[in-house]
Amino acid sequence: MKYKNPKICILGGGWSNERLISLKSANAVFDCLKSNGHDVIFFDMSVDSFEDLEKIITENSIDLVFNLIHGEGGEDGTVQKYLDMLSVDYCGSDEKSSKISFNKYDTKKIWQQNGFLIPEYELFTSQDYDYCNKKFGEHFFIKDTCSGSSNNIYLISNLIDFNDFINCHDKNRQFIIEEKITSDEYTAAILHDKLLPIIKIKPDNDFYDYDAKYASNLTEFTFPKINNDLFSSINKTILNAFNIIGCSRWGRIDFFIKNNDIILLELNTIPGMTDHSLVPKAAKENGIDYYNLILNILDICPR
Repeated sequence: MKYKNPKICILGGGWSNERLISLKSANAVFDCLKSNGHDVIFFDMSVDSFEDLEKIITENSIDLVFNLIHGEGGEDGTVQKYLDMLSVDYCGSDEKSSKISFNKYDTKKIWQQNGFLIPEYELFTSQDYDYCNKKFGEHFFIKDTCSGSSNNIYLISNLIDFNDFINCHDKNRQFIIEEKITSDEYTAAILHDKLLPIIKIKPDNDFYDYDAKYASNLTEFTFPKINNDLFSSINKTILNAFNIIGCSRWGRIDFFIKNNDIILLELNTIPGMTDHSLVPKAAKENGIDYYNLILNILDICPR
């Protein structure tokens, strides 16, 4: 362990459309560390300000930062760049890998170039419905390339859906068109180059959208029995996909299994960290309680 008794800063909130989810994660981690006797502060970084962050870090003599700002600002390399400029340690992926992994198009491009299976995709420019329907099938997605928590994702099943997207989407943002994979969805949490138990996700609607993640009580999360050969393949694929982007310490990759093929969907470098989030669920299944999961991510000793 690098630190025995570090002064820790939990960053939360942020200024993206994932602010409320981030606050829940950050406050849960802060409360847990505080109740276990750690020297910890919480900073709600509600605006993009290097100066505000610098003031908090320097005035409180912070040794280590746990960045739990989800979405733009927190996961796209911005905060990581600020922390590097301040020469303060933080857990998780660095500026470069965060920037790549937050962009669905850039991530898929690297995965594809390195032989990983991914859904068919391309940037949305001005393609019409007939083109998309012919290339991607009856059902396909149009997704904001840089938005998490299943925000700004459109499932297109007919011309009406497509026209709804055309009329309501932000034309200043980049989108991709993506094939809809018809198969079971899974997620694998990575912790220090090891996989935690794999979770099967069964949403109560057409796909694992924002409501299925945060509002519905009907989405099912289970730990399926996976034979050794398939698990070995999953383990190798997920860790390689994580490392090829340059990510480190902890994260989560969502994927499909179809005919024993592993089809990668998305990489999340700052997953949710409430005690009901998927990474804590997977850790608990592996005998790691919430507090010790936090210590593992931070790489510090217990009090």
